[in-house]
Amino acid sequence: MSELLGKHQLKFILFILVLLAVIPLITASNSVPSGEAGSNSFKYKGAVLAHIHRIGNGYGSRPSKAMHSHLSSVGYDTVQLNTFAYMRNRKETEVISDRDPTMAEKYMVAEIENLQELGFKVMLKPHIWIGGHNLDSDNWRNKIDFEDPLERKEWFSSYGKFILSEAELAEETGVEIFVVGTELVGMCKYTKEWKALISDVRDVYSGKLTYAAEGMNAKKIEFWNVLDYIGIDAYFPLSKKSNPTLKELVSGWYKYEPAVRELSRKYNKKVIFTEIGYKSVEGTTIKPWEWSKDGKVSQEEQALAYEATSVVFNDKPYLAGVFVWKYFTDMNSYERGNIPRGFTPYGKKAETIISGWFGSQQ
Repeated sequence: MSELLGKHQLKFILFILVLLAVIPLITASNSVPSGEAGSNSFKYKGAVLAHIHRIGNGYGSRPSKAMHSHLSSVGYDTVQLNTFAYMRNRKETEVISDRDPTMAEKYMVAEIENLQELGFKVMLKPHIWIGGHNLDSDNWRNKIDFEDPLERKEWFSSYGKFILSEAELAEETGVEIFVVGTELVGMCKYTKEWKALISDVRDVYSGKLTYAAEGMNAKKIEFWNVLDYIGIDAYFPLSKKSNPTLKELVSGWYKYEPAVRELSRKYNKKVIFTEIGYKSVEGTTIKPWEWSKDGKVSQEEQALAYEATSVVFNDKPYLAGVFVWKYFTDMNSYERGNIPRGFTPYGKKAETIISGWFGSQQ
């Protein structure tokens, strides 16, 4: 009897040992691949690097190279560059894609190559700018729309020429990820036209593709299935008052996080926050998309907003990356006056929070 019991005990011990060996393999097979989950393993720890429109201060310049070193020290591993096409007003169908002389192709190529030499991945994110320096909200890109089929065809043809030229630049320089459109709320409902344009982009560009939706307008877009990532410019209001607590901001984020997660699940695509930003003023989380820099300077509130974001999205495997809005190619340029109250985290408390989140302490 004791001998039989001993055999059973031995079999039971062997079974437990085998089970302990197999469980890690099962867990690994069901886990998110390395480099795709968690705060320190985002695929894209991104900074948006805005161009100063002066030759010698913008893309491809010496000041910009110095900024690359700074971004690396913070912990960023990907840099977003913004190119531009222009429209005289939102009702004209012509998209003017003649490149700004300060952003000539040679400067763009130099900027991309300089970043790649430091080991950065690059995202190229074209924008449309309307009406010169006039920041008229009625003339913003999200209000471009053409219900007339002929006008719509003309716009897509003109816009397509711009996007394809940018996609060719992205392919020639080995850009990691390309954005086919940014915050075109009025136009993004034309699914058939976007799918045709995306197909044309795939013919000339072999990297990853996304579109940058304006907030949860992302839920209305029906062409995510032909892209590689769901892109969201994530300027969500997180509070209704100035000087909120961290707990209040975290709670504010959880009003949106389930919808972001569900969008990822619906299309089986990871999400990228193609932009996220907060000004360093009191009340920045009430309407974070507003450019106005009115209000009392508050590095603390800006930093707290980033901390809340890191708390909520620290362990979300569906989030492939975050791009912080924004830095400038030359912080000592004409943009210097915007630094104290502006979006940039450069040299502020928020940058320390971001650095810790992305896994590199300054």
